[in-house]
Amino acid sequence: MAVRRVVGHGHAEARRTGLSGQTVSNIVRRLVDAGLIEPAGRAEADTGARRTMFRVVPQGQYSVGLHIDPARMTLVLLNLAGEVEDRTSIATPSTDGPQDVLDAIVGAVTDLVARRRIPLLRISGLGVSTPGPILADSVVGPPNLRGWGVVRLRDELEKRLGLPVVLEKDTIAAATGELWAGGGTLSNFAFIYLGTGIGAGIVLGGEVMRGASDNLGEIGHLSGDPDGTECYCGGRGCIAITCAPVHLVSAAIDAGLLPQADLADHLAVETALGRLCALADGGDERATAIVEKSARAIARAGGNLANVLDLDTIVLGGPNWSALSAIYLRVAPPITASLLTVRDVHTVDVRGTTLGEDGGAIGAASLVMSTMASARSEHLLVSPRRGH
Repeated sequence: MAVRRVVGHGHAEARRTGLSGQTVSNIVRRLVDAGLIEPAGRAEADTGARRTMFRVVPQGQYSVGLHIDPARMTLVLLNLAGEVEDRTSIATPSTDGPQDVLDAIVGAVTDLVARRRIPLLRISGLGVSTPGPILADSVVGPPNLRGWGVVRLRDELEKRLGLPVVLEKDTIAAATGELWAGGGTLSNFAFIYLGTGIGAGIVLGGEVMRGASDNLGEIGHLSGDPDGTECYCGGRGCIAITCAPVHLVSAAIDAGLLPQADLADHLAVETALGRLCALADGGDERATAIVEKSARAIARAGGNLANVLDLDTIVLGGPNWSALSAIYLRVAPPITASLLTVRDVHTVDVRGTTLGEDGGAIGAASLVMSTMASARSEHLLVSPRRGH
């Protein structure tokens, strides 16, 4: 994920950005003064004087990324080079309402920054990846977070932490993290998020799609099995019903593969799912059948997305990916590929995330960084210094 890019400073950079040479010099000087970049020698130019090269100072600035899943919360500390310097994971409080969750977030962020001894001025902000729906600065009645209602999550965390907060839907943040990690190799893909809930983040032409209300990616009512269980929406085989962890664990309990568990406890369900997948990976035929059935359904959903959006890649990830990956990567790719209607024109690659369970948190942290430093020249805004 490292982005320790070395860039030049000279007439060529002025031409590429559309800025004057003096403006480029002023920006570079201020970035050096802020400790964000440093000289990296000189290089020969096609014409004129040798160009001065600069590189990012990884420890010049940090962002914190938080991924809230109803089962657990993951936090990462991302440096300016895009590297994860530290991480932590804690169980999501299961009490009614958001207060205990907010308290846990504040404690976890504070501890993460303190143990690295990073001055608060070096923290650009907190990115929060959360289940949706979201509206502006609020989370609106997420179905798997009990008693949340409308929670002004961004304002609450900014007030408690004294940091800027960027709020993003979990599926969109996960796609952002994968795009950030891909370094430009991925342009048209869906990130299918496998957590307590199931959703998708979509990237087209290298741009993360958000939709009319920043809630794009609700794929739970795509059918993965037309003969499957009837859903409350009236359809059959909706992946929100057939592939959700609680459904797989319930099926395993009914089959006598797992002991009884509290299916309302998201962390208990996540733990039980891990045990089910371990049985399947170990060769238990009944466990394998349960997990394979869900893999086929997700593969069909991936094929539908690839057809509708003309995608060449489907990325599978999320909090439960490490448990599901062995069977999903064996079962899903050929099914998704067989459903592609334009397979004579291009193929579709089904792959696992490169970011493990930290994808949502990394995506959230990268969103903070992108508000501070954009690759597009029209976003090169330099705030005036205090007192000027």
